[in-house]
Amino acid sequence: MVRGRKPKRQELATRDGSWNTHPEREKVVVPTTCERPSPPLLVQADELTLALWDETCDILQSMRLLVAEDKPLIEAYVLNYALFLRCVQDIQKNGDTYVADNGNLKASGSATNYARYIQAHQKLLSELGLTPSSRARLASPVDRSASESNPVGDLLKKLGGQ
Repeated sequence: MVRGRKPKRQELATRDGSWNTHPEREKVVVPTTCERPSPPLLVQADELTLALWDETCDILQSMRLLVAEDKPLIEAYVLNYALFLRCVQDIQKNGDTYVADNGNLKASGSATNYARYIQAHQKLLSELGLTPSSRARLASPVDRSASESNPVGDLLKKLGGQ
């Protein structure tokens, strides 16, 4: 059973003014810049993370999806990916289990962390548009294609009467 009042329809809330009492509902549009972000200090501290940063930025730039505002997301992706690769190396070297004090086999710390890092890695891949399904949902920012000629887009505008 749901408690509380049923919310008003948006048209009624707009008409009687209760919609305007919450200014935080307005969406703020962040302008995008197409420049390549510089790697943060945490990424610069390690050769592996710096190489992953450059590779990820190159891939996103070639797909025309690189914007400077994605710097924290790229940083999270790169750091998570580096930790994931280190877990893989440790599992290859030491195995994924160890014998506990009572004689039972237990999963190693690297094997446990591997599962966590792969889940985060998959989420970050889709956030950045590095999977085929996420690329289908993403569109490149408007300011990139404004200076380029697009014959298909011009034809659609002409057919649409714009």
